[in-house]
Amino acid sequence: MKIAVLICSLVFDSQKAFMKGIERRVRDWGDVCSVFCCHVNVSGNDSYVRGEYSVFELPDLSSFDGIVFVRNTFQDPNFNETMVKRIVESGVPCVCVDSYSPEFVNILSNESGIVEEVTRHLMTVHGCKKFFFLGGMLESRDTQERFKGFKKVIDENGLFFSDTWRYNGNYEYASGVDAAQYFLNLGDGLPDAVVCSNDEMAIGLITELKRRGIKVPKDIRVTGVDFDSVSRIYSPRLTTCKRQQYQKAVSAINVLHEYSDHTKGESITLPIVLFRGESCGCKPDDDSKIDANTTNILAIDRYAQSELTQTVKRMTADLIGKREYYALLDSLKEYGCKLHADELYLCMNVRPDYLIDYSDYAKALTMIDRDNQEDYSDELISVVSVVNGKVPEGADDREYFEKKDLLPPLAKGGKPGGTYYFFPIHYMNRNFGYAVLGTSGELVRNDFFPNWCTLASNALENSRKRNVMEQMIAALDRMWIYDTLTGIYNRAGFFKMSEPIIIEAVKEKTPVCVVFMDVDGLKEVNDVYGHDEGDALIKEVSTILKENKRHGEIIMRYGGDEFVLLAAGYSDEEASACVDRIEAAMHRFNESGVKKYAIEASIGYCITTLETPDALNALIEDADHEMYKKKYVKKAMKNQTVR
Repeated sequence: MKIAVLICSLVFDSQKAFMKGIERRVRDWGDVCSVFCCHVNVSGNDSYVRGEYSVFELPDLSSFDGIVFVRNTFQDPNFNETMVKRIVESGVPCVCVDSYSPEFVNILSNESGIVEEVTRHLMTVHGCKKFFFLGGMLESRDTQERFKGFKKVIDENGLFFSDTWRYNGNYEYASGVDAAQYFLNLGDGLPDAVVCSNDEMAIGLITELKRRGIKVPKDIRVTGVDFDSVSRIYSPRLTTCKRQQYQKAVSAINVLHEYSDHTKGESITLPIVLFRGESCGCKPDDDSKIDANTTNILAIDRYAQSELTQTVKRMTADLIGKREYYALLDSLKEYGCKLHADELYLCMNVRPDYLIDYSDYAKALTMIDRDNQEDYSDELISVVSVVNGKVPEGADDREYFEKKDLLPPLAKGGKPGGTYYFFPIHYMNRNFGYAVLGTSGELVRNDFFPNWCTLASNALENSRKRNVMEQMIAALDRMWIYDTLTGIYNRAGFFKMSEPIIIEAVKEKTPVCVVFMDVDGLKEVNDVYGHDEGDALIKEVSTILKENKRHGEIIMRYGGDEFVLLAAGYSDEEASACVDRIEAAMHRFNESGVKKYAIEASIGYCITTLETPDALNALIEDADHEMYKKKYVKKAMKNQTVR
């Protein structure tokens, strides 16, 4: 079976335990599972959130045989509803976890019952009457249900509860610290107990209370929810509830395989298990202090986090130093190998507007900060491939494949029993592509792979910006030295590029030639045919000059209808031949009848040996005078013909 798992965050132990259950049951069934996930847990920068959510736009859900939707991890209500709509439209069997949806089969915990049980325990066993409540995000269904269970016990027993005794965080450790500060600053005295919506906030709360000299459970009793790994090694041992996330995942995969035995809107509710610990004043349910398995987990996690910290430091430093795109990809491969992943792929969108060399400098000006790159391209390219901790021999660094395939050709559609994690690669809402981690879920749970993705995203954006900035600088440089209409040098460009030629000519006593050309009749063309035709005339003249260069001459547009050609080492015969070529080219253009008007020009030249480089301006003026002599003669001949 081909299964998609949609989960918005893998931050908390409960989510990680759920994914361990998915991996195990997928392996048992021999399924191929694609997990689409991101780093968003709570509200943040809108552009960043949109970039993270882009990964959920990647899959064609109708191409899967079954979907597991962990709905309560999608905190944005609008996006949550969008995902429900997409799943329904796909027509694919779906199991919804931890949030009831009438459109799907649901696997739930009794969230209100979880907190109801622990609150009753505090009241009946420990005699607590004054309670504070620490919840998660207000919009979270879990928070709403858990507060509902808490309030039910309070109301049934006629206990007083002030709205100010409730604090809502975001389920993270820091929220617990903030809550402790908030409660203590209320000035309402200490409660008998604080009921927390999860373990992580509970531990943050206890830690801050201890820092302020308040003892748990002697002064305040504290409870959590989740039974996460830290709660088992923290002192005091936390009183909490097992939500059986691992078992939910196993059940979800089983339901997909037996979907015909279930009906939409059905709810499968797993029982909750209260774990009595020291934080409420009880003796822990498991009398051992810390079991051997937990000790091993703690030791391994400590080493893993230390290794992660060092790897992240080295990777950050290395990526910052990579200016060239392919050198950057080589570093990403190197650090991809250091993850020791079974499979890792970096798949990039195929677009012409970033990470390339802009030959069209005008285009580069429009590319520095585009915000319309949120979608995935129909074709993608795999630029990093790591299999069994190594770059496969002979692996093609540029494997193209279609978006609908999700995995590059090297992955061969995924291994039976394998779980593949898809993370977005983006900077804010600029979508670069995605990364895939195959059959190495532990690297997600210990944050190695998510950190690799974040660093890769930032490095790619730095490379893109550096590339575009270099093109911008080149574009500005071209704008400074080139005439924008004709593409030949303007005055600034002419004098910059002619400087080494003139210096060499002065040093070697080589004669320098300046040909000065003034286009006749430009005003009449503008008046009769419009300025667009006048511009076309000027561009055609510049083309004629460029096509009739022979010996590296430098050409510039001197003014509106004036052009200058400079050459070193010209003899009088060569200068005269150059003028003849230009006049012949204008004659051919006129004979072609392409335009209703004719191109005519007055051309003069001057050749001399310069004493100093500064004498170039005087030489141009002399050539200008020669041109005017020709113009005067031409005008006199025309007037004589008219008479």
